[in-house]
Amino acid sequence: MEVRWIRDEFSKTVHHYRNGEDLYGEQMGAYAGRTELVRDGLSAGRLDLQITGLRPSDDGLYICTVKNTDAYDEAIVELELSG
Repeated sequence: MEVRWIRDEFSKTVHHYRNGEDLYGEQMGAYAGRTELVRDGLSAGRLDLQITGLRPSDDGLYICTVKNTDAYDEAIVELELSG
């Protein structure tokens, strides 16, 4: 299984996970060391991305894409930072 979280406006990788491993080679520098795919929910189909040290620039749309051998799906999530 491959999960990729992408910033919509930049079309750049925020977090990439494939076959049990986090892959940081394509990650945007602004997110380095701040993201983690929460694995507890994977078996239940939850693909939660945790971003630590939130910044105003993190606000906006994110696209989550999921691929496995015979399927592909994606979802759009909006992060709204208040105050």
